[in-house]
Amino acid sequence: MMSEPILRTERLRLYPWQEEDFPLLVELHGDPQVQRFLEAGEPAWDEASLRRRFARFRADYAEHGWSKFKALDGQGRFVGRAGFSLFEETGEAELGYSFKREFWGQGYATEIAGALLQWIYRATSLDHVIGFAVADHAASRRVLEKVGMRLTEVRDYQGIPNAFYRHDRP
Repeated sequence: MMSEPILRTERLRLYPWQEEDFPLLVELHGDPQVQRFLEAGEPAWDEASLRRRFARFRADYAEHGWSKFKALDGQGRFVGRAGFSLFEETGEAELGYSFKREFWGQGYATEIAGALLQWIYRATSLDHVIGFAVADHAASRRVLEKVGMRLTEVRDYQGIPNAFYRHDRP
């Protein structure tokens, strides 16, 4: 029996990761197209890297009450991940999402990003969050702009130009 979701939108549900969910993360990030705009376009993350990220997602939830969560659709299908992580460079909470290719172009990123921004300000005392996308990834940048984030700078991050955005607590 699955627990109650952390966040529910019209079409999506977010849940904390459970140990048995690790293969879902491997499936998501094993797709080179999904990886294309992550980590400066490096190939799929290896299992050790994914294990570290998975452990961090679970630790972030235990420590902060937020994380990059497992995203399921209304039928219970795994569609990707979405939520917040600590951006190590600045210590700010960073909004991020990644969806399986079959779910691209259906408005899921905008739906969940907007809901996450409302949720984080209800659930925490954070005064702002950041987000960023590879500078030439127009679709991801459009999502950040649609949910009210404002461009703060475009600069190299991990060897590739990225557009950085900020969203302040309403």
